[in-house]
Amino acid sequence: WLKMNQKNEALQNLNIRKAIAQGFNKDDLAASILNNASVPANYMVPQNFVSLDGKDFREKNGDLITYNLEEAQKAWKAGLKELGVDKLTIRYLGGDTEASKKIDSYMKNQLEKNLPGLTVELESVPFAVRLERDNSMDYDLQAAGWGPDYGDAISFADLWVTDGGSNRMGYSNKEYDKLIKAAQTDLATDPKANFEALQEAERILLQEDFGIAPIYQRAENFLINPKVKNIATYQYGPDYCYKWVTIEE
Repeated sequence: WLKMNQKNEALQNLNIRKAIAQGFNKDDLAASILNNASVPANYMVPQNFVSLDGKDFREKNGDLITYNLEEAQKAWKAGLKELGVDKLTIRYLGGDTEASKKIDSYMKNQLEKNLPGLTVELESVPFAVRLERDNSMDYDLQAAGWGPDYGDAISFADLWVTDGGSNRMGYSNKEYDKLIKAAQTDLATDPKANFEALQEAERILLQEDFGIAPIYQRAENFLINPKVKNIATYQYGPDYCYKWVTIEE
């Protein structure tokens, strides 16, 4: 997703965030730029990650932020008018790997083409530098992502509580905070109510506040020599474990 730093006056504006979140074609990005089985993400909590009574977490909320050029441009015009300007320059903090540069260049092209008057200044830096600048909130837009630590939607949802350690973009919503706290305390032993609280929190973050702009759900392709057996793969925590690997002739 793109983190949108609300220290930036323009990104404090709901319509500007909405325009950015809906202003790029993530389907083409997944199919043509990534081309590795990653899928467009119109949500925060991934599909096929957690379920309750056989129903995926995604089933209730579905797609919350989709590419919608007409709505994006409408929101963009409204946001510029509210700010009293006809153009904006926004810094985009991304990675320095070839894959990151390719994705970030695509995003720059899409946003500048679809949102007239927007200039996106790409800043490609090593991962360690990006973490430092995230900590100091020295960015406007930031290409970021998350790998869950355990199999629960709260591993994503608690990222955006007010002043949370991973928030670092100035997002704050009292109702969101209330729902996350309830999911972590009173509703922790009520799976159905817990699920519903986290689904409502996700809806508020994305559909009401446009706090982040989801891009894609990551997938990977890799080759394993047929002689190599018992590589363990995981949905959360470490990607792989080689503890039980054997080599068979």
